[in-house]
Amino acid sequence: MCGISGIFDFNGKRVDKFLLEEMNRITRHRGPDGNGVFAEGNVGLASNRLAIIDLREISNMPLYDTESRYVIVFNGEIFNYIEVRNELLQKGHKFKTDSDTEVIVNAYKEWGEECLHKLNGMWAFAIWDKKEKTLFCSRDRYGIKPFYYYKDTNRLIFASEIKQILYCGVDKSVNDEIIYDYLIFHFIDHNEQTFFKHILKLQAGYKLTIKNGKMTAARWYNLPENNNMTDTRNLYSDFYNLLYDSVRLRLRSDVEVGSCLSGGLDSSAIVCTMHDILHNEGKPEIQKTYTACYDDPLIDERPFVEEVIKQTNSTKYYLFPDVKTFLNDLDSLTYHQDEPYTGATVFAQWCVFKKIHETGIKVVLDGQGSDEILLGYFSFFPFHLKRNMLNPLKFITEFAKGVSTTQLGLNKFTQNFIYFNTGFVRYRHVMSSSRSFINQSFVSSHNRKDVFNEMIATSGLQSNRLSNLWNISLPSLLRYEDKNSMAFSVEARLPFLDHRLVEFIFSIPLNKLIHKGWTKHVLRESLKGKIPEDIRMRKGKLAFSVPQKKWMNEISDYLIETFSNDFRAGKYIDKNRIIKIIKSGNYNDKFIYRAFALEKWMKVFDLNQ
Repeated sequence: MCGISGIFDFNGKRVDKFLLEEMNRITRHRGPDGNGVFAEGNVGLASNRLAIIDLREISNMPLYDTESRYVIVFNGEIFNYIEVRNELLQKGHKFKTDSDTEVIVNAYKEWGEECLHKLNGMWAFAIWDKKEKTLFCSRDRYGIKPFYYYKDTNRLIFASEIKQILYCGVDKSVNDEIIYDYLIFHFIDHNEQTFFKHILKLQAGYKLTIKNGKMTAARWYNLPENNNMTDTRNLYSDFYNLLYDSVRLRLRSDVEVGSCLSGGLDSSAIVCTMHDILHNEGKPEIQKTYTACYDDPLIDERPFVEEVIKQTNSTKYYLFPDVKTFLNDLDSLTYHQDEPYTGATVFAQWCVFKKIHETGIKVVLDGQGSDEILLGYFSFFPFHLKRNMLNPLKFITEFAKGVSTTQLGLNKFTQNFIYFNTGFVRYRHVMSSSRSFINQSFVSSHNRKDVFNEMIATSGLQSNRLSNLWNISLPSLLRYEDKNSMAFSVEARLPFLDHRLVEFIFSIPLNKLIHKGWTKHVLRESLKGKIPEDIRMRKGKLAFSVPQKKWMNEISDYLIETFSNDFRAGKYIDKNRIIKIIKSGNYNDKFIYRAFALEKWMKVFDLNQ
């Protein structure tokens, strides 16, 4: 795991090596174990290294192939590097390290851009071919690791974090359209644009190539088409075997591996599976787990966590996020996130990774991605019901069971069924809510209804799942995960996003994913006898939550001060209205927090409208 950056000058001008060194300095937190710079003519690459595989200095980056034709900088991990390495050895390739980085270089030498399909992992990398004068960059299938870039007629600048690009003198103008989508629609990381008008991101499953002085970006990965499962007799065992193997591969490390543990289904599955693998392989079974806790029983997960701890005999680390620490860390959190975020739950995750770092762990497994691919969110349930409307008996049965498992009650469940299946109602709701504190001149100057309709994907369950995977849910969660973990030099590995498992899940009939009122039905069935039963059949979940509304009430004076002094977001937010709302104490904390996060971001990055 590392931080990377690079510059390509289209006019042939020599790249400034000092600038690359400074881009490294800015993200030393991403890789404190080693750093290096390659600068040759109009091309420069830089890297900070967090040493996980082959800890020797010889594996530091930039790394060259044995013939010194190719040079690579790489952020991420290739979990099947041993298997790919063995295949390359049989083809005559030579290695000077035991690192997965060198496996990528030789894979590119052997298969060219098609090497990407050989890799199982998470990555953002750049390879410079000195002979062909070609720069090849890639981002992993689901966008676990970041790749930001800026391009004009003179140069391409890319980096793991936006702040590295800003240091190069790039215009810091903000992106009004993205701010609109964020404040009004709650969309974030939903397309290639960022909150900075001139900085883009390479999207999940995309590659970028510069050849003969011309740059092209194109998708290299998508989910397989016509991948429908016809035989489900071994569905649950096949699913578990894939999950088991995904966790097994992600335990490959030359340093100790721990786990995030929220007490929900996903993280509990990972911790228990990890325990079984260690036991089956005759390795020490005790693993370290990390949980955010609260004194408020409504959001405290410890009763469920304790069940997992008891079953796995794990060493537990409990941490207690509080409003005082929140205020102390807020500017640092905002700085590391690079862009605004949607709620204070990001701070809970921040605290978890801080604790992981304090205990000396450099790698953890986490459960991100499961909800998006296994239909775990309640918002999927109304689309599931809609699919059954032509079968009245099944519709009524699933409706009744859904009322029970979601614990929403009949009225609330019915309201949500109508809301999520009626696009114009959803649009009208978000537009109406925005009127409370957003400048109406800003709202009226944009028409983003087509973006809303495209992202919400009200046409059906499958299209909604794809939208969550590629646009409105997973990308933002992966950004939070990357920025929070790397702020504390921790690598987070996500077993549910092994592409073999994802593709298998997308082949499963939809009625096997939500079944008899239960979301994640396949996961629950596959875990029978493998995790505590109370968790396997748990109806609600909290993840790493915080008492956001309570905290905001406690720091109301700070909120008012933030919007009063050196106010930056006046183009977007009506200062007088939002201060009045905060003083009243009667507000939707999700909407107000987004405005607060935007204003803090503009202050921390010294931005103007």
